[in-house]
Amino acid sequence: MKTDEQINADTAQKAFNKKVLSITASLQPYVKHRLHIAESVGILPINLYHSNGVIDDCIIRLYEKGYDADMNSHDIKIKLFRIIDIYLEELFIKEGHHQNTISTNTFLQEELNRLDEPYSIDGDMDFVMMDELDDISYKQNTQEKDVFLYDENNQKIINALDLGNLQPTTKRAIMSKFYGWLPFRISNVVDLYVVANLPYEDISRIKKIEVTRIENILKNVKKRFRNHIN
Repeated sequence: MKTDEQINADTAQKAFNKKVLSITASLQPYVKHRLHIAESVGILPINLYHSNGVIDDCIIRLYEKGYDADMNSHDIKIKLFRIIDIYLEELFIKEGHHQNTISTNTFLQEELNRLDEPYSIDGDMDFVMMDELDDISYKQNTQEKDVFLYDENNQKIINALDLGNLQPTTKRAIMSKFYGWLPFRISNVVDLYVVANLPYEDISRIKKIEVTRIENILKNVKKRFRNHIN
């Protein structure tokens, strides 16, 4: 017969498992979108990886790395997004040799390394890291690639960038250029905000960088993309 302590532990474990299961649906749009972007810009081969498989692998990692069975649903969600973020970074680096023009492994590793570097602020309170958005040498390719998004994500990004005053055909043409122009690690932050619908504070916890930095990344993406299309 189980002791009261064992019964309580089993109850907590079952409750934790239910919370994990309930969160998986909220992970799907983001993972599906990031895989689609990686396929479109040539980082991943088409249809080799699927969102369900990625999420399953990351849930396994969650259990393997250890966890608090009493963790609330929101903290579990943040932890899973963090695991997914790391998993996808590792996957994109591993598959980087599929890029056609330059070493994806090289530019992705440079981007990941930059995340851990100290940053400074210029006179406009702008993070210097955003200068790379204007640096053509920092693109994945020597030419921008067209990346056609799922309709729902297309509209979400249009709304986030305040492009609502453009004609529908113009919007689609412009948005097809967005991920070809945007540095890949910065598009990751954009997608956590727009596709995963996470607030700045949650993105900060996932990326392990300050909330103010997240705010400035998104502000500058919006400003510089609008300048980019004018």
